[in-house]
Amino acid sequence: MATKRKNPLGGGKMKPAKDVIYVVGHARLPSETTAKQVYEILSLGLALDRETKRILEVSCTTLPPYGNEFIRELLLGKKIDEDFKTIGEEIRSHYICRTRNALLAALEDLLKRLREHEKRT
Repeated sequence: MATKRKNPLGGGKMKPAKDVIYVVGHARLPSETTAKQVYEILSLGLALDRETKRILEVSCTTLPPYGNEFIRELLLGKKIDEDFKTIGEEIRSHYICRTRNALLAALEDLLKRLREHEKRT
């Protein structure tokens, strides 16, 4: 049974806060997947603590509910920059699926977008 999601910002309804940023990475899906029949692109969104870069919430298109929850549990609480290598290793060893490489590519794209944003601000 999936765990009930808690608002990482506290309170009832999820809303943006000055200390939380939302970053999305994208990658093309492999042609031999059923997800490709519906989507062209896999999108991975992470809500991050602005200062520590700790992952507060996870959302991924194309994954079924349990797959989304599984990836969420792998990523929650980790720091996207410091734990990036570990995150990749955990996805490779625990997530056995044709969309795995797209998920890893979306994660890399997400980190790239985050670093570009940090350079501009």
